[in-house]
Amino acid sequence: MALLYGYGTGSSVESFRYDQVADLLNQIPNNTTNLVKAKDVRDSVFSLWERINDLSVIVASASATPTTFMNPNPTTITVGGVSSGTTFPTPQTVQQMFNAILYPYTTPIISLTPNTIKEYGQSLTHNLTWSVTKRSNPILSVVVNGFTITTILPNQLFQTGTRNVSGTYSSISGSFPVSTTNNFLMTVNDGTTNTTTIATLTWMNRIYWGTIDLSGLAFPNPNLTLNPSYATFVTSAITSNLIKTLNGAGVGTGSELSITKNKTYNQINANGKYLIFAWPSSVSGATTPTFTVNGLPNTAFTRVNTAWVFTNQFNATTNYEVWVSNTAYNSATNIIVS
Repeated sequence: MALLYGYGTGSSVESFRYDQVADLLNQIPNNTTNLVKAKDVRDSVFSLWERINDLSVIVASASATPTTFMNPNPTTITVGGVSSGTTFPTPQTVQQMFNAILYPYTTPIISLTPNTIKEYGQSLTHNLTWSVTKRSNPILSVVVNGFTITTILPNQLFQTGTRNVSGTYSSISGSFPVSTTNNFLMTVNDGTTNTTTIATLTWMNRIYWGTIDLSGLAFPNPNLTLNPSYATFVTSAITSNLIKTLNGAGVGTGSELSITKNKTYNQINANGKYLIFAWPSSVSGATTPTFTVNGLPNTAFTRVNTAWVFTNQFNATTNYEVWVSNTAYNSATNIIVS
């Protein structure tokens, strides 16, 4: 039996407080034989009264404890998502504080692809794939290249889709620039931040290389170092189709999209024919290239076309420079064009 303390000890209202309800109830069993005394009832009433007082004290104490946090002074260290230097000039609930520490705001994860390179003359239509991953906030809007996606579900974790856009470029005095870049903007709003990303579509020309057979000229297989005037016969043999079908002479496929004429041709092999190189007139140093053959400067190359109107595989025309070796090459050679 756990007696805590009493009231009016020794008087006619003497009562004791019991700690456990079982002890309390044992004092007032069924009174079939008049065993319950008045004091037993008083003990019960007194114990209940005291318990009610205890609860009142607890409730009053809880009400006096602050349930918000406020401090205008900057924090001195970073704690979770609360960066050093953060202030709390307005009251923050306990929930808000724990959210700030354990669940700091993060922007959506967004993507817009692909970044693509096309050749001038290819289709202007370009297909973009967008995606967004929700993080802290619901997704309110997704705009791709000025078009608002209307199928967005604000609370869905991951969403994706496609959007057709149109690229654009222009020529200057009949010739394309070295390159033209189209930027396509994606903007995602989550109510807190506009998150953006860009996909690019870049337009370029090709450079070409390979071999040319000059055995069928009026002056077959000319030595252009000794007879530079014969270059006019070479010029007459060059067509857009010949350039487009160059096979690379053992180095790659014979063409690539590029913004420069500069390239290294390791083990290029003309097999007894002449080497030929062609690049857009718009690239840097187009008319003043340097040829290095097997590690040594070599001037035995002749420009046979300049600002020549070339038609590419997509029927787009632009100006090109065409250079050929002054003599045939019979074995594999390392050449650098710069």
